[in-house]
Amino acid sequence: MIFKRLAILTTILALMSPNIVYCSEQIPVNPVDIFLSASAFVGNSVGEGLTMYNNAKGKVPLGSATMLTRVSYSFYADERGMSRYIPKLAGAPMRAKDAIKQCGAQYVFICMGTNDLVGNASCEGACQKYQQYIEGILAENPTVTIFIESCTPTRPGSNVSNDKITLFNSYMESYCSLFPNMFYVDISTPLKDESGYLASGYCSDGSCHLTNTAYGIWADTVRTYISAYIAAMNAARAEAAARERALAKANYEKTMDEMYNKKQKSRDERINEERQAAAALREENSIPFRQDEELLQGLNLQKMQYQNLQVSQTLPSPLLRMQPLDHPYSPLSSRQLPQAFPYIP
Repeated sequence: MIFKRLAILTTILALMSPNIVYCSEQIPVNPVDIFLSASAFVGNSVGEGLTMYNNAKGKVPLGSATMLTRVSYSFYADERGMSRYIPKLAGAPMRAKDAIKQCGAQYVFICMGTNDLVGNASCEGACQKYQQYIEGILAENPTVTIFIESCTPTRPGSNVSNDKITLFNSYMESYCSLFPNMFYVDISTPLKDESGYLASGYCSDGSCHLTNTAYGIWADTVRTYISAYIAAMNAARAEAAARERALAKANYEKTMDEMYNKKQKSRDERINEERQAAAALREENSIPFRQDEELLQGLNLQKMQYQNLQVSQTLPSPLLRMQPLDHPYSPLSSRQLPQAFPYIP
């Protein structure tokens, strides 16, 4: 019963917000929409038109991104905190760097500079103010990724020179290339005519403001760029993960080799010690054996000498063996025996 109620509730929510696909945790499943939900858009009156367009389209083009736009917003107004010309967050005017910090955006899209190029303002001066503006945002929000959107082109006769806009964009594109967490998004090229000006069909006032068609192109360009950015980041993460795995494998193999070599060395040392101990023990035990053997050899020699002595005493001399006892010249002839030799029984 509980699961049926949850299913009914999910269906009702989907019908109330038909442009967002919900999963079981009420999170948009489109990666671009997820990205936009963590993004903030900063801009002047041209950007304010983008906010109005996104709201009119049910927040489909840019999802639930935080829109920090205000008419007549400029670097000058932000620097001085002019409440009439700075963005609002939850109804409270605040400078962009503070609003970004408060809303917790991870990605910041900035389309600024048009109001700082009005009249005789120099392009170099506007670029310097832009860089200081970005530095202020990063000082308060060091982990954010910044996307600099090009200033949109203008029509001939506008109080903002289109040539100045083009030069300003080229400066900012080069500036973005100097930082790893800053990217340039070209939204102006799709809005230009063959002469490089804002196409008449995309201009709503004959000067610099855009039509809904132009805002649709702007939003589509941003979504396409985000999709490509996500793919590039995923590829970079996959490559980094592959490098980490290869490094971990190399470290593991190196550690195992070191452990094996250490174990083998310890084993060899132990075997050598055992062999030396065994050799010393054999050397020590062999001394009495040699002494016993020498003693035995000496005893055997003495025995042989003693036996030889006995044999020599019992056998007659070679001369006696050669001459018979009764031979006249035999020293033991009975005729030569002393007569007075006493008889010993």
